[in-house]
Amino acid sequence: MWPNHERVIPQAFAGSGTSVVAARAHSVEPSGNGYLYGYEVDTVDRAGQRATVLTYVDTGGAHDQNSAIVTDPATGEPVSVWAYPNDPGLPVLPQVTYRDAVAELLAGLGMPVTDPVLSVAAYRPGKRAVVRVDAPERTLFLKIVRPHRVAPIVESHEQFTAAGLPVPRVLSSRGDGLLVLERIRGVPAGSRITEIADDPRFVASLAALTGRIATVPMTQQARADAMDHADWHRRTLVTALPQDAAEIDALYDAIGRRSVGWGSATKQVVHGDLHLEQVFVDEDEPWRISGLLDIDTAGWGFPVRDIGAVVAHLVVTGLWHRSRGDAERGAAAERLADAVARDWVARNPGEADRIGPAIGAQLLAHAGGQATTGSANGIETAQHLLTATRAALAEASPVVPSDGTLRPRSAPQA
Repeated sequence: MWPNHERVIPQAFAGSGTSVVAARAHSVEPSGNGYLYGYEVDTVDRAGQRATVLTYVDTGGAHDQNSAIVTDPATGEPVSVWAYPNDPGLPVLPQVTYRDAVAELLAGLGMPVTDPVLSVAAYRPGKRAVVRVDAPERTLFLKIVRPHRVAPIVESHEQFTAAGLPVPRVLSSRGDGLLVLERIRGVPAGSRITEIADDPRFVASLAALTGRIATVPMTQQARADAMDHADWHRRTLVTALPQDAAEIDALYDAIGRRSVGWGSATKQVVHGDLHLEQVFVDEDEPWRISGLLDIDTAGWGFPVRDIGAVVAHLVVTGLWHRSRGDAERGAAAERLADAVARDWVARNPGEADRIGPAIGAQLLAHAGGQATTGSANGIETAQHLLTATRAALAEASPVVPSDGTLRPRSAPQA
C-alpha cells in the first residue's frame, strides 16, 4: 500500500533539523481524487531527542503553509505532507491542542476554565476532530470541522433538539471551524456492553431512538456510507489483501446484486454513522438511552444502513475484546449484534433481505481499515471480518455465536 513513501516522508522533514528513523503505516482513506495516508513517524532531532509524529501524505487533498510539497518519485506528481495538528482541512486544530491556548480561547467565549486537561476524543484527518476539556468549572467538548460545515451542524443540532432528541447543545460556534459543545448525560453504551447485551429494553430503546430520528424535519441527504463508497473500499481491501482478492470481489459483487433495487425502498432521516460509541446510556439504568452524538452525518437515507452500521461495529468490538483476552465482553458484543439484527428483521419483515448487505458492506469497510495498518493483528482481524461478511450475506437474519464467527440462522417470524 505504501511502496514509495519511505522516500517521500524523509524529504518532507529535510531542513527541519529532524531526521526520520522509521515510519509505520497508520491509516488510509479517500481524499479528493487521491488518498490520505497516515503514518507514525519516529524522529530524532539534532540534540538526540526522539519523538513519534503522526504524519500524513495527501495525494489528492488541500495543503497550506504548514504543509511540505514533495514530489512522489513513483508518479512524478506533487503530494502534500503535514504533521498533526497542522491539518490543512481543519485550520483551528492547532489552537485547541495546547492548554494555554484553549484557556484563552474559552475565556474569550465567556466560558473561562482554569488548569484545563485536554484529551483527543476523536480525529478524522481533514474532516473533524473532537477535543475534550476537563476543568474544575466544567467539562466541554471542542469540535473542529471544516469551516463550511459549522452552520449546517449548528442547524442540525437545533433540529434534533426541537424533535426531542438528546443531543448536546452547541454553546458557541465560529465560522473558522470551531464548535463548543456541552457534555451530555450518561456514559457510552459500549462501556456497559455486558449489562445491555441481554436486556431487550436496550434494543427497544435503540429502535425507539431511530424512530425519533426519523421525525427530524431535515431535507439534506445523509452522509455517504460504506455502500456508497463500495468501489473505493473494494480497491483498498484488495490492495491490502491481494491473496483474498477473489473472495473480496465475490463478496462485493453479491452486495451489489442484492442492493440493486434499493432505489425504490422507503427512506427516512437517519443518523448516518450510528454505533454504540455515539449512543450514551443512563449510568444507573444502562438500558435507557440518555444521549446521542455526532449528528453531522444525519439526513435522508435507508434506515437499514444505520442498523447495519450498529451490528458491524458490534462485531468488530467483539473481535477487539477477544483479541485482548476479554471473552466475556467479546461474547456480549456478539449477542447484542445478534439481538439488534433480529429485532430489525422482526420490525421490518418486508425488508429482511436488506440487512445482510447493509451489515456486509460495513464489515468490509472495517476490514479495509484493519488490513491497511499492515500489522499481523490487523490482517488477522480483516480476515475474520471477511468470514463474518460471508455469513452476513448467507441469510437475511445473521447471528453471532459465542465463538466470534458470524453465522446465519432462519429469520424469526414477525
